[in-house]
Amino acid sequence: MATSGTYVTEVPLKGAAEKHYRKWKSENHIFPDAIGHHIKNVTVHEGESNSHGSIRSWNYTWDGKEEVFKEKREVDDENLTLAIRGLEGHVMEQLKLFEYWIPTQ
Repeated sequence: MATSGTYVTEVPLKGAAEKHYRKWKSENHIFPDAIGHHIKNVTVHEGESNSHGSIRSWNYTWDGKEEVFKEKREVDDENLTLAIRGLEGHVMEQLKLFEYWIPTQ
């Protein structure tokens, strides 16, 4: 039987909202540098790296196996919010729908 439902959580962040928004929006190259033992690289397939509608894939290690997650990003600079929608990859084999929002205000 498949599991269904919604998981929602809030994580308080210290520092300016603009700083966190900028990191999530356009500085994804820092993740492989910071946690390279998990995230191997982030590749942009369509659009500019920080533009609305860009498509990128994350290559990462999960339980010792190389996996891929492909996402589409929706950028709202006015409200400092990112929406990420899963398109394909390891996560999408487990879930019917994968979406998350990063509001920083």
